[in-house]
Amino acid sequence: MKRIHPPKALRFLVCTIAVLLFCIAVLCKLYHRKALELCSDPAYQTALQSEQGETWLHEVLATGHSYYLYLPEALRDCKEPDVKIPLIVAFHGSQGKSGAVRKMGQRFISPEFQERVSPAGAAVLVMHSRIDYFTDPHSMSLLIQNVVLKNKCIDKTNIIAFGFSQGAKFVVELACTEPRLFRAVISGSGFYQISFRELLSVLPVSFYSALSENDKGIFEQGVQTGRLCGMFCRNSRYVQYKERYHFCIELYDKTGRNEETMEDWLLHIINQ
Repeated sequence: MKRIHPPKALRFLVCTIAVLLFCIAVLCKLYHRKALELCSDPAYQTALQSEQGETWLHEVLATGHSYYLYLPEALRDCKEPDVKIPLIVAFHGSQGKSGAVRKMGQRFISPEFQERVSPAGAAVLVMHSRIDYFTDPHSMSLLIQNVVLKNKCIDKTNIIAFGFSQGAKFVVELACTEPRLFRAVISGSGFYQISFRELLSVLPVSFYSALSENDKGIFEQGVQTGRLCGMFCRNSRYVQYKERYHFCIELYDKTGRNEETMEDWLLHIINQ
């Protein structure tokens, strides 16, 4: 057996350590979440219609967007709040505008959830697509940024996306377009097909993805994205069902990690 001369062995050890340190530095950089500098745009702040109901503020913008915004009552008229609260942004499925507030937003404004999520509660933004489904992630990112700028109680570093069906596909696309926008993405019955380059860009984002094997056409498109994000992205979960067809993720759904529910996972992500 050929013996390695001590100086060569030392050089080999030093090179090995250098390579390992380099790999660790690259991984740290890939998993480091950068802060988003919000972009102010008057077109996304000008409301053509604005109506504050008992629970939701409904606004229609000059850009053609419309949304419903929930803020805890104590923060609705507060110009200089001394607290920052998380924001949950909900996206309906194709042709789902009419029931979006009830189906997508109501679960997050219940007193039980609001008490658990943070001492001051959470803001909830229910988006309406401009047509029957969501398009143009750049425009939607600008809209969300300007909602945050208008409501100073919202923590720009703590925004969570929640989507169903086409909205679930869109929230992953939106995260890939602007990886600094969301802390976490919840995608139920989504079908976005992520590229390797996009996967690298969203490694710091936490994903909760869920699909059903009998959701034909949707499952086949979305399964690779769900598995990849669940495996490689920070603090992520992927849940696969045998027979649940086309479904929206519920707060009480189990993640597969003992008794952990989606709500448990979400609260951990928000408060980490």
